[in-house]
Amino acid sequence: MSDSGHGSGCLKCCFRFILTSGLTALFVWLSLRTTKPSCSISAVYFPALNTSDTSNATRSNHTLYFTINLKNKMKDKGVRYDAVQLRFYYGANTSVPIGNFTVPGFYQGHGNDADKSGNLTARGVPWDAAFGAVSNGSKAVFRMDLYTKVRYKIVLWYTKRHEFMVENATVEVDKSGKSYATRQHRSFHAPAMFSVTLFVLVLLL
Repeated sequence: MSDSGHGSGCLKCCFRFILTSGLTALFVWLSLRTTKPSCSISAVYFPALNTSDTSNATRSNHTLYFTINLKNKMKDKGVRYDAVQLRFYYGANTSVPIGNFTVPGFYQGHGNDADKSGNLTARGVPWDAAFGAVSNGSKAVFRMDLYTKVRYKIVLWYTKRHEFMVENATVEVDKSGKSYATRQHRSFHAPAMFSVTLFVLVLLL
């Protein structure tokens, strides 16, 4: 009876060790897993395409005002951005580059949004054609490409740099000279919650 009980106890210990090891490994994997940020163009404004103001000063104002939104969707990790390189184009392809802009590097906390605004002088836009299009109820199409490198902060440490690119982010500008994008938010991050659950289970074993 004692040998049988001892053998049963060993099996239970082995099973508990294997289960604990497996859950711990899964917890560590989920803790180290990263998700790339998301990017959208939240707002664009071209004074020269505002048909409600046809003054010479406004029509000759070729400034592009913009705001981009970068979202860290991870609830348990921060993101460190290198300098963010933005390239803007007129049309649905890259045939007409109109300007570049650099957003200085920055840190983004857990689950945070970051709005980055700027302006530049747009060069190469066929302004008469674009103004005519929006005046007739059509849209003037512009594109943006983004390039940077990011590091993910896990507890107190940063990962190596990872390339982060967004291509063909398109906006359509109407007769107000503006375009607004719909921003999506997520309030629940399943992997992070699952990691916490697994950690509790490991402690209870």
